[in-house]
Amino acid sequence: MLKAIYGKDKILMFRLLENAKKEKATKLALQTEHTLSYENNVDTTQTKDGAITSNGGIEVSLEINAIASHDEVNEMLKKSVIEQKVLECWEIDLAGDVQEEKYPAKYMQGKLESWEMPANVEDLAEISTTMKIDGIPQDGFATISKDQEKAILYAFRDVTIFDEKAETTGTEGHA
Repeated sequence: MLKAIYGKDKILMFRLLENAKKEKATKLALQTEHTLSYENNVDTTQTKDGAITSNGGIEVSLEINAIASHDEVNEMLKKSVIEQKVLECWEIDLAGDVQEEKYPAKYMQGKLESWEMPANVEDLAEISTTMKIDGIPQDGFATISKDQEKAILYAFRDVTIFDEKAETTGTEGHA
């Protein structure tokens, strides 16, 4: 039986490309929606024998919506627009088939073309932006550290007294 795909199971993680050798990617908090779009620019030329088409190249973009928060990722993304920095982005499928403790993912690089944050009196402030992707996203598998996993999904805790040291060593509740 086919398994439905839920949007809540796909998260985005980001990093400035220039920081690839010194930082881990970080999840954008409070994501509400994202859309990865592939668009093939097809040109049509009319001939006496009928229309013919030719490919003009594929364009990929990523539209992102999230509730705004005062965190480092929001600031980094906003500054990347202003400073025209290249970002790395991973779309990670938390419900996909995990292989060797890695999650299925799409990897892409590109630049954010805008940063918008309306502040309506009755609503939460929601950021929206579009990332123009260089080339075509590549399929692969992403490693999520225990710290990143905790930021994404809270981990199971036993009914015993919580011991942060034991949790990081994997011995929680085994005393």
